[in-house]
Amino acid sequence: MRNLKFTLKAWPVIALATIGLCFLTSLVAQLFGVTLNEQASLEVVKQYAGWNRQFAEILFIVLVFAPVGEELLFRGLLWKLPSSVGGWLMKKRHVPRLFANHLSPVLAVLSSAAFSAAHYVVAPWPDNAFFALFFFGLAQCWLYRHTRAWYGIWSPILNHFLFNLTNLILLFTIPESWMK
Repeated sequence: MRNLKFTLKAWPVIALATIGLCFLTSLVAQLFGVTLNEQASLEVVKQYAGWNRQFAEILFIVLVFAPVGEELLFRGLLWKLPSSVGGWLMKKRHVPRLFANHLSPVLAVLSSAAFSAAHYVVAPWPDNAFFALFFFGLAQCWLYRHTRAWYGIWSPILNHFLFNLTNLILLFTIPESWMK
């Protein structure tokens, strides 16, 4: 229950900071005359908007499959598992303490970079969301670490779900003219 309460407190801060970073990136790009593409996944969601089968499938992917799959892969496998192995090796004296102490933050940066880059496998770069997604990945690592329990992965999954839901709501409620 503590994890749920903490996640619900952290979610608005993480969501607002990430969305704000997207807008800040857009403003800086405009200042320097750089044109940024819209994230390809948002274009797909807009294309199938409306209550039909394709849109329901997209909602399932965005609200269920992506949060569960991405958190298990990027936070569970790429960040937490190697961090735990590094801590175990340090206890067994196979790894110097200095290395093991810095392993978790380095892995957080690497898993966050992989998370951000994974959103661009199909999409062209540049995009205003790349750095925001990187920040979101770091925030997810922090949230996972803060909840600490073996079921702590559910906190980042819930936060990811809420973040995606927030973005979907904003995508369909904010006028297009505000986004440019």
